[in-house]
Amino acid sequence: MRQDVPLISELAEMATAAGDFARSRQRELSLSVMSKGHLDFVTDVDRAVEAMISSRISRLFPEDGIIGEEGHNLSSKSGHTWIIDPIDGTHNFVRGGSSWGVSIGLASDRPIGAALNAPVEGTLLVAESGKGVWRNGEKLPMRGRSTELSIAHTGVSTWMSTDNDRWLSGFVRDELGLADRRTGSAVTSLIAVILGEADLYIGFGEHIWDVAGAAIIAAEVGCAHSLDWSAGLPQGPFAFVCGEPALVERTSRALESLATIS
Repeated sequence: MRQDVPLISELAEMATAAGDFARSRQRELSLSVMSKGHLDFVTDVDRAVEAMISSRISRLFPEDGIIGEEGHNLSSKSGHTWIIDPIDGTHNFVRGGSSWGVSIGLASDRPIGAALNAPVEGTLLVAESGKGVWRNGEKLPMRGRSTELSIAHTGVSTWMSTDNDRWLSGFVRDELGLADRRTGSAVTSLIAVILGEADLYIGFGEHIWDVAGAAIIAAEVGCAHSLDWSAGLPQGPFAFVCGEPALVERTSRALESLATIS
C-alpha cells in the first residue's frame, strides 16, 4: 500500500478514473462489440478499463494478485487480491443506458476495501473494512430496515435455464412478498441495496468479480451477504444473496434445497 495515500483515496481514484474513461467512450458512435456466449458481450472498452486498473495496481502494489473478468489473472505474493469488473452491465453500456458500473474489490481471507462507480447515475461508493462507507465523499449512515413497499433486485445469467428464472420470480413474489426489479447490472442493483433503495439482491450465475466489491461495501452499512471470505474466492458461477439480514437468511435457507442453481 502506498504509505502516503489512504486506501479509501486510492480506491476512489481508481474507480473514478475508470468510470470517467468508460463514460467518455460510451458517447462514441462506434464500439467494438464481441460475443463471449449467448447474450454475453464484451467491448474494447471493457478490456481497456480492466487494463487501466490492472496496470495501476501492478505499479503501486506489485506483490498483490489480480482477478479480472476480462482475463487479467495474477497470483498474489502478498496475500492480497484485487477483484475487478471493468463494466458490469455491458448490455446497458452498449445501448447507451445508465445502469452499468465499475467494481473494484480488495480481499485476502477477509474483506479489505472496495469501490463501486456508477458514473452515469452519479454514484461513487468507497469503503474500507471497519471504517464505513463514503458516497461521493460523504460518510453513509448504517442502512435502516424497510418495513413496507419492500423491493428485491434479481439477476439470472443468460446461460441459465429458464426454470431458474421462473423459480426466482415466484419465490420473490409469493414467498418473500417483495416486488421484483431487474436492472441488468449486479453493480447498480447492489448499489440500490446499499443505499436502502431496495431490500435484497438475489443473483444466479454470478462470478466473484460481479459481487466482491459490493459485498465488502454492503457489510459496512449493516447488510448481510452469502460470501464466505475465509473459504477462499469462488472459482466458478454461484448464487449470491445480499441485503436485509432476515431476508438473506430466509433466502439462503431456500437456496440450500436447490443444489442445481448457481
